[in-house]
Amino acid sequence: MTVLVATPLGAVGRYVTEALRDRSDVRFLVRSAASAGALDGSVRGEVFRGDAANAADVRRAVVGVDRLFLAHPFAEGQIAAETALGVAAVEAGARRIVKLGARRFGGDLVPDAVTGNHDVIADRLRAAGVEELTVLQPDRFLQNFLPSAPALARGTLADPAGPGARGYVDVRDIAEVAVAELLADRPTGGEIEISGPAALTLAELAASFATALGTPVRYVDVPLDDAWRAGLAERGVAPRIVDGLHDLYANYRREGVAGLGDGVQRVLGRAPRTAGDFAAELLRPTASGTA
Repeated sequence: MTVLVATPLGAVGRYVTEALRDRSDVRFLVRSAASAGALDGSVRGEVFRGDAANAADVRRAVVGVDRLFLAHPFAEGQIAAETALGVAAVEAGARRIVKLGARRFGGDLVPDAVTGNHDVIADRLRAAGVEELTVLQPDRFLQNFLPSAPALARGTLADPAGPGARGYVDVRDIAEVAVAELLADRPTGGEIEISGPAALTLAELAASFATALGTPVRYVDVPLDDAWRAGLAERGVAPRIVDGLHDLYANYRREGVAGLGDGVQRVLGRAPRTAGDFAAELLRPTASGTA
């Protein structure tokens, strides 16, 4: 068995990599020399440098691969890159793909590009004839708040998702489900919704962070206006990506209270980590380091 991990230093991939670092039957696909250098010496398996957008690199990357962890950041070329890698793996003999997707919105909301891209890719993988396909569908990542640790330590949680409630999920849980599906003799398979144990408003999430940080944290709603767009543009975010993020956050605001997923319990046999667990174990050390 050979497992190929795409985006091994991504938001979820880095935890998948950590779990598989001591296995010799894992190949880690990286694009840049910097990423290759970050993994060299820290993993037992093969570090393969190649570009998922390059057909020749993809064909070489999937040789002998039996199982694939497929992930890619939201970007203009996401659908093409994930589809090409997944289809090439199937054509090379891979029988199992664990794809990182996103939780669908309830009701009659029109899918945004951030979440809708995943459905397009999954449909193409099914059409390619993959034998065993698992699509992970997590809610919002708690780890996305780590870059805001300095602001949180100063007492502010600013976010544009609005007043609804979501099952904010610790990325470590997503990775553990992914690894379990990759390595299982008989994976759960299908679509697996993953969330935290409770639907929290951003005000409740701020309170959870405040408890861990030992300081008051106030939630501040960020309007999805021109100032918000300009802030992303100043950080170099491409207009089409800004549009996709705008539609994603608009759907968060429209949906209100999101349903919870049972994927962690179903696959791992335990309850998911809480926002408090995340805050105490990861956010507090990060905030302390920036103080």
